[in-house]
Amino acid sequence: MSLFGKPRLAADNVTVIDVPDGFHIPPKTQWAFTPALNTQVPIDGIAGNILTGTGLAPNLTLHHEVEGAQFAIEQSEDYSDGLVFDFTDFTGSFFSLAFALPQEGVLALGRQDLLRFVLRTQTSEPFQAYARLNLCHGPNTEQIVRMVEVGEGESFAEFDIFYTEFEQKRATSAWVDLIINDPAHKRIALDQAIILRRARASL
Repeated sequence: MSLFGKPRLAADNVTVIDVPDGFHIPPKTQWAFTPALNTQVPIDGIAGNILTGTGLAPNLTLHHEVEGAQFAIEQSEDYSDGLVFDFTDFTGSFFSLAFALPQEGVLALGRQDLLRFVLRTQTSEPFQAYARLNLCHGPNTEQIVRMVEVGEGESFAEFDIFYTEFEQKRATSAWVDLIINDPAHKRIALDQAIILRRARASL
């Protein structure tokens, strides 16, 4: 897991955001978080009845609605931190991964921000999934849902916090759900994920 809450300055005083190689960094990006993906997955993987709420890494948990769900998770051979999900025998209607933001990132969020959720994946066939940002402040939770194309390479969803009722002073937690509907028979390699915060343009 990498957390870059304090971007460093280059020699020319330009802010440099550290992210995995090959990711595009939008202008005005101020913060980045690269969650670990498989620190709690054994080297030979897990398979069979994997319970909802199972943690795969400190900031990553899986969710589904099936009692006795049958699927498999392996460590990626191409990326040391990546995961491969095999849903050949899965019978549920959805599967999701919840990426929790660290507390430092939650407390820095404001309605002036855009949050970008970026994925690097490999799939046999591309498909549409949903990314849902959840912002908890006091007893309330704001949600923003965006569609994301999952296929070969990089894809992203972006959330504009300005159009929510989010109250920064009452922020308690935040996470992004990657929701896959009808995952049966899909095989998905999640190589890397990253969450970026940047300032939105003034209205």
